Amino acid sequence: MATRKRNSTQSRMTLLLVTATEAEALFFSQMRKDCRFGNLTVVNSNARSLKELINFTARMKNRNRYDVAYALFGLDDLGLSMAEVHEAEELCTGKRIHLCWFNPSFQLWLYLHLGKPNGYIGDPAVFQDALKKSIEGFQWTPEYLLTDGLNLHMKLFPRHSVADQNARDYNKLCIQATGEGATTMPELDKAITEICGQADMSHNTKVFK
Repeated sequence: MATRKRNSTQSRMTLLLVTATEAEALFFSQMRKDCRFGNLTVVNSNARSLKELINFTARMKNRNRYDVAYALFGLDDLGLSMAEVHEAEELCTGKRIHLCWFNPSFQLWLYLHLGKPNGYIGDPAVFQDALKKSIEGFQWTPEYLLTDGLNLHMKLFPRHSVADQNARDYNKLCIQATGEGATTMPELDKAITEICGQADMSHNTKVFK
């Protein structure tokens, strides 16, 4: 009888990921299921401000005693500037949580699975249009992720390592152009690997055929 493959590098630590929007929460919930990350919890905050998102994340972390917690958002989710993000970093340090942000939007991370911009792009519509051309029926909405986009993470997963490197390279381009990086997703990626272990995709082999 075949035995189910286990994630041998999974640690006993727990990771909490709180998102600013439902769409982001649905995408990372797909990741949690696809990769069998049993010690990852994904929660949507529906926050209307960065302060609200941070406070919500801190309350959940303390109430449930998670070892590590991240608050995740695109700047356009909450109408933020980079200056406001930097101001919030001190608050996060005091509350012992981390920020994972995307400038201008989370769709940047999806796009980086497909390619890397040649320079800084501040208009989220650019990523939305490119994703629509590459992924049939794509819409960055909860409705899409619960229907036609139910396997969006699975489709992108084979290029996950490429996206991570593209994010690092794109950050360098953005720092040269604007003095700021575009995302801290590589830091969250590292935390997920260290805490949750390597993804166990053995039960998803049919999807990649």
